[in-house]
Amino acid sequence: MKILRAYILQEHRGPFLVTLGGLTGVLLVGNIIKFADLVVSKGVNPVDILRLLIYLVPYMLSFTVPMACLIAMILAFGRLSTDYELIAMRASGIAPSSLVWPALLMGVVISGILLVVNDRLVPTSHLAFRRQLKAIGIKQPAAYLEAGTFIKDFPPYVIFVYHVEGQKLYNVRVYQPQPEGPTRTIIADRGEFEIQPRQKNRVQLKLYDGTVDEWDPLHPGSFYKVTFSTYAMPLQPDEGSTRMSKKLKELTFKELLAERQRLVAQEIDPLPTTLELHRKIATSFSSVVFILFGLAMGLQLHHHEKLTAFVWVLAVFLAYYMATIGMNAIALKGFLPPSVSMWVPNIVGTMISGILILRTTRT
Repeated sequence: MKILRAYILQEHRGPFLVTLGGLTGVLLVGNIIKFADLVVSKGVNPVDILRLLIYLVPYMLSFTVPMACLIAMILAFGRLSTDYELIAMRASGIAPSSLVWPALLMGVVISGILLVVNDRLVPTSHLAFRRQLKAIGIKQPAAYLEAGTFIKDFPPYVIFVYHVEGQKLYNVRVYQPQPEGPTRTIIADRGEFEIQPRQKNRVQLKLYDGTVDEWDPLHPGSFYKVTFSTYAMPLQPDEGSTRMSKKLKELTFKELLAERQRLVAQEIDPLPTTLELHRKIATSFSSVVFILFGLAMGLQLHHHEKLTAFVWVLAVFLAYYMATIGMNAIALKGFLPPSVSMWVPNIVGTMISGILILRTTRT
């Protein structure tokens, strides 16, 4: 029996690793395409983009590991079924139900590893991703700017750009609120950022063909307009913006518990913190649910049903995460406590897959 269990686990290992690598690779390729524009048109260093991609991997694993478990179980037990090895096992007096325990144990082990990933790696990498993105914005402000958005990272100025094309800015508005007067406004047809290599974290915004509306302090309520062909503005990023505060998804389990205690002590509703804690733990154990579903579908798989099986893979995966989103909304509305709502998809999924496995192993 030990040899058979080792054989089952070996059958699962290969498809799991291949599927995990393939799914993670597909997600990475999608992000590479998205980030490629920053390198090609905005001159961002490819090494910085590589760091961003590396920081994304732990977050991707929280999705690709459970899905790889589901697909690998279908492939492993589907092959055993279509090659009539399961029939041979039954003929030898080995009940299919005895194959459930190795699969369940494997799911618990994978979930334990994923629990560590969600507790340690995902928060750290997500925070590092945001810091790296911010560092890119400081070194290449044009890459960080988004057209049609007010940029407040260079106090006391507020910058608004109607169109960004590579390193070029078009139809630029710069507002400088005055403590004792109306806002100073600079309008330019175009502009560009220039890095100041000798001054750390300092850039220069060079504007072309524009005007400045200056307030006349000697005649309150009066303005005078200055026209320029070239206007250079030294900018210093907000020092506080580089010291990012952690979001809830960037807190470890220990930090979430400490934050919850702090909120309770201040008589603040800790619901979002509690919800995030249970979401992380519950989704870590989704691997067990997907392995059981994969086992149920793999035991029933026939030669002509392989395409149908992968349609079911997509359906199960979408149903689970849609249910997670729905239960998250229900908890936020206060209809169920987070300790219950975030575990409902796991409980329901385990019950359904358990019923399917019982039906299959009894026939």
